[in-house]
Amino acid sequence: MSESRAKLLNTLTMLLLMLTALTCACYGLIFLAPDNPLNPLRPRAQAAQPAPIDTPGPTDTPTATATRTRTPRPTNTPTNTPIPSPTLTATPVVTQTLSGTATPELVPTATVGPPASATPTRSPFNYTARIEYQRSIYGLNWAGIAGYVLGLDRKHQTNIVIRAWGDPPLGAQGQEIASGIAPQYGVSGFEFTLGSQPVTGEWKVQLVADDGQPLSDVITIRMNSDPRTNLAFIWFEQNH
Repeated sequence: MSESRAKLLNTLTMLLLMLTALTCACYGLIFLAPDNPLNPLRPRAQAAQPAPIDTPGPTDTPTATATRTRTPRPTNTPTNTPIPSPTLTATPVVTQTLSGTATPELVPTATVGPPASATPTRSPFNYTARIEYQRSIYGLNWAGIAGYVLGLDRKHQTNIVIRAWGDPPLGAQGQEIASGIAPQYGVSGFEFTLGSQPVTGEWKVQLVADDGQPLSDVITIRMNSDPRTNLAFIWFEQNH
């Protein structure tokens, strides 16, 4: 290192030391006297605050109290004016008469007979007959003719011959049976089987005496394969 360069560094070092000492002196002066002009952040003088003056506050003015007045409601005074009643107008019922004959659906029963008050009409024969088509006691898979025979005292009469003929299976020659052979319809019950399912056809039924003389009029039976009317039930009742 050259001598001139060493002198320059020494001079700068001395100046730095002097500035450092001067700076420390300034900080010490500022610390001891904060109001010194050298202090860039010297504190400002606080303005004297005037003593508070006792000023009377506003006087509380009493508020007027609201008085609630109850106003009576108007009273509903009932009037004696009668309320008119609605006038009912009778509506005429139109009765419609149907033409033709309808076969009612009847409930099957094992003992079907005429009403107790029924009075048979006197006829040229000793016995009159009534017929009703109904569902068989055997169900839907059957068809036939059945019934019973009553005397003047309305008691069952057995061993009275019933003859039936017509379409198959009875045929023109027909078949004869005695009352009392089918007690499921009553003591004097009888039964002709026409098929194991509902059938269509026409048959005749009549009571006959032992000598072949007719005891009743000929009754015509017609069926149309309706399972609801697969039984033609006939009851004969002695008339005189």
